[in-house]
Amino acid sequence: MGTKSRKSLFMVTVLVLLATLSFLSAALSVAGQNPATADVVMVLSFENTSNRPEYNWVGESFANSVAELLNRPGLIVVSSDERELAYQRLRLPQTVIPSRATAIKLAREAKATMIVIGTYSVTPPPEDTNSGNAKPERDKSSAEAYVQVTARVIKVNEGRTMGEVLDGAWATRQFDFGGPLTTLQNIQGRVAYEILYRRDKALPFSQNQLVQEATKIPQRAFEAYVKGVQLSERDPKRANYLKNAVRFYAEANGGAHYPQAIFELGRFYMIEGKWKEATDYFMRLQKKDPHFVEAAFYAGLGYAKLGELGRALASLVPLSADMPLIGVYNNAGAVAVQAAREEKKAEERRRLLAQGTSFLARAASSAPDDQMVHFNYAYALFLAGKYEEVAEHLRPVITADPRDGQAYFLFAKALEKIGKAEAATAADDQARRYLQAYAKWQTEWQKSQTVNGLSLRMRDVLNRDDVSDLMRKRALAANADAAPPAQDLLAKARDLYQAGRDDEALPELHRVVMIEPTNAAAYLLSGRINQRRGDQEAAIAALKTAIFWDPKLIDAHILLGRIFLERGDRGEATKYATSAMTIDANNQEAIALQRQVTMGKN
Repeated sequence: MGTKSRKSLFMVTVLVLLATLSFLSAALSVAGQNPATADVVMVLSFENTSNRPEYNWVGESFANSVAELLNRPGLIVVSSDERELAYQRLRLPQTVIPSRATAIKLAREAKATMIVIGTYSVTPPPEDTNSGNAKPERDKSSAEAYVQVTARVIKVNEGRTMGEVLDGAWATRQFDFGGPLTTLQNIQGRVAYEILYRRDKALPFSQNQLVQEATKIPQRAFEAYVKGVQLSERDPKRANYLKNAVRFYAEANGGAHYPQAIFELGRFYMIEGKWKEATDYFMRLQKKDPHFVEAAFYAGLGYAKLGELGRALASLVPLSADMPLIGVYNNAGAVAVQAAREEKKAEERRRLLAQGTSFLARAASSAPDDQMVHFNYAYALFLAGKYEEVAEHLRPVITADPRDGQAYFLFAKALEKIGKAEAATAADDQARRYLQAYAKWQTEWQKSQTVNGLSLRMRDVLNRDDVSDLMRKRALAANADAAPPAQDLLAKARDLYQAGRDDEALPELHRVVMIEPTNAAAYLLSGRINQRRGDQEAAIAALKTAIFWDPKLIDAHILLGRIFLERGDRGEATKYATSAMTIDANNQEAIALQRQVTMGKN
């Protein structure tokens, strides 16, 4: 390719990129914000500017409540767990209110494209003397205090606050609301609605509907819950607040349960090592409830620790189908193998062992470097008499931890079973060295050829990264499935255009090109709309992009010719009139344009 050709290709590419950006900017100025189908939003705790620390709980309530309300089709919400992980990775305390730059770093760490930040001030009534004295129940001053809130949305990739073009300049937008503190949830509903509406004006619900959802948790229960989760995980006051939240919720809703508060109570008792109380709370959650996955996992762990293996399996086995995670597979497999070891009936023992081996095999194939999984899998294979495979899976376990006495003991017995006496003796020497219970285990082995002293290894923590990644992938897939086909959106935009509702048609066209960036018909219609609105530059940009994606789109050539003729640029008008005639010499509109551009010529 010659230098001249390369330069021409480069100029065309630049022109198309500029045209595309111009079209997107035009659509954005109308829609208010990019209604992409896969925006990821992160809501940070709002900053208390009133120098009243007893109201710090309000800031975290925005992070939790607004995030939940923004969880709509077209938006993926960063969960509180994901937000906490982002803080941890950046080594930031959760109590720190980040600067704008740090907030953007947090968002990028959580793979968010939008951040919601805000400030608030609380004006207590004159008689408020309870500063700093938090109580499990709401005090009178909190009920009568007044809160003023300001919220903003930052587009992470653009690095600027959400806004719109006014008089040719970018004007940022913020949302200001105020009211009694008892109406806090109402305010949060209105903030969430404004964010959703400014991002996409074609919302399928009203502000009143969103406010009703925001206020579905009784105000006293909501306040007690938020105050409770602000305290440290081992603070006894945390449990008091949460129990009050559960009680207030049940009293106001005919005995219904408050799933978020119940889950946090389960976690409180789990951290305290009170597994009976913990499992009682975890098992109250249902599949539709928030945190059900973690609750089912920890309930299974708790039942296993309590020796109730049947109930542990009843919790973990269904979870493994919904959440195919290594930790779930490992624990389900370990519990099934332990149950098989204790089972007296031969047929049921074989079934449990096969079940446990299957779970552990899936975990081992998915996590080749997870030594806990491979240890458990090796033991399951040992019980099944597959000694060659036992040795294969134990070698990396021993390599990773040369002081693992249990692994050496099992390794030695597997080698002994397959006739590798010298290697078995060497492994047995290491087991004797690192296994405190070696004498007892060896006596049992010599009597019954069993190793019942060996403990299967359970995962005590469900990896929140794994849960978040899986939930994020499912949310993205659900959004993709829920997105209307581009042709349906284009048809809707055409109807709006025909009805003269240009401001509503442009956002629909923007959705079309987000799904199909090469849809020439969408750019053509955008050109028509912008021409009708008197914005010739935006019209030209969109029409040139349409021609780039479909050079034979004659309507775009004709419309460009007319615009340039109107601008007095006869040379450009002639070019597009000629190209239109080349595409279809019998097209009446092309003929009319050709006649117009030749009139007055010498």
